[in-house]
Amino acid sequence: MQAEDLRAALNILDPEHPLSTPEELAEFFVPRPDSPLEDLKILLEDTVKPQKFLFTGHRGSGKSTELAKLKHSLGDDFFIIQYSIKSILNLFDLSYVDVVLSLALELFKKATDEKIKVKPEVLHHILDFTKEITKEVVTGIDTQAEVGAELNLYVVKLTSKLGTEDTTRTSIREKVQSRLSDLLESVAFLAEEIKRVTGRKLLAIVEDLDKADLDTAKQLFYNHATSLLAPPISIIYTFPTALRHDNDFMQIEMNFPNVCILPNLKTRLHDGTPDETGAMRLRAILTKRVSETLFAPDVPEKLTELSSGIPRELIALSRYATLEARKMGHATITLKAVERAARRKRMDYEVLLTSKQLNLLRKIHETKNIENDEDHRALLHNLSALEYRNSRVWYDVHPLVEPLLPEAS
Repeated sequence: MQAEDLRAALNILDPEHPLSTPEELAEFFVPRPDSPLEDLKILLEDTVKPQKFLFTGHRGSGKSTELAKLKHSLGDDFFIIQYSIKSILNLFDLSYVDVVLSLALELFKKATDEKIKVKPEVLHHILDFTKEITKEVVTGIDTQAEVGAELNLYVVKLTSKLGTEDTTRTSIREKVQSRLSDLLESVAFLAEEIKRVTGRKLLAIVEDLDKADLDTAKQLFYNHATSLLAPPISIIYTFPTALRHDNDFMQIEMNFPNVCILPNLKTRLHDGTPDETGAMRLRAILTKRVSETLFAPDVPEKLTELSSGIPRELIALSRYATLEARKMGHATITLKAVERAARRKRMDYEVLLTSKQLNLLRKIHETKNIENDEDHRALLHNLSALEYRNSRVWYDVHPLVEPLLPEAS
């Protein structure tokens, strides 16, 4: 429901909550003509062989919302698991073994939730593997129901330990690594059973891998692509856009030929003139959530301009502006509140960016290009530099960062 006062706006402007339910999507979703969703949908529906995708875009560009829209548009023809890797694993201690194991656990939990009855020998195969990994000892299990219940208990325990216990995670990772082929065999058995029972194609949507640091992401998608490609189901992995500028990306793309890019919405064109189409869509993202009566004149335009074209940045900045308006006792969001919110977010970059980085950013702002090196990839990863697309790819500096740039010498 659209917010009609600032108190309600503070609740609905939640940058940590992407649209996910059919109700939220129906009320707040803004279509994007440059979205790769149609490509994904056609490839998933029309191909027989399971497809593997890298889905990329700047953090906060709206990937989770677009993937939720895809999930609901596929309907009942697919058996879909969609989960955030950071909700069950530590992004700062992540390996390819963790990713494959998490996918297996989520697939089993989804099958359990939907009460899918698989062959007893498949359950026993998975149970034996799980017992070996966890060193649990079970006796006296005879019926299929008992096996399923016991295995489900192990899966819940294992998922919890992977996310919270560093020592246990390391131990489990070492055991799984030595028996990765057994794990993949279990996934294949379970996937085949789900397809047999439901008649549906299988799809896993693994989110938030784009939030891993670049070294970890390269370890996953370059060094261990074979393992991530191995599960015999269609999989969409989110992927850091900055890694596309690595010299090894061409090799990654050879393993993952389906690379789908969600571009930022543009508030201005390459030559600096306003992009009214992009600005209109950003305003719609905002005004579908918050009544236009809560904005003073020119405020939606200012918020969209400062957002850099990233929906999450727009929502976060608007929330800060709403908070500032509340603190000042205003009934609407004023330009003064937006200026205070912008200063508040700009300080994050002021603390983060070094003088060397600010000089690099000044050059990017002047040339609209970046170099293919580690320094520039870091700027793309922390969102101080951003990629845009028209008939060509170009780059610019986050509008909040522009006041920090040094003068040309």
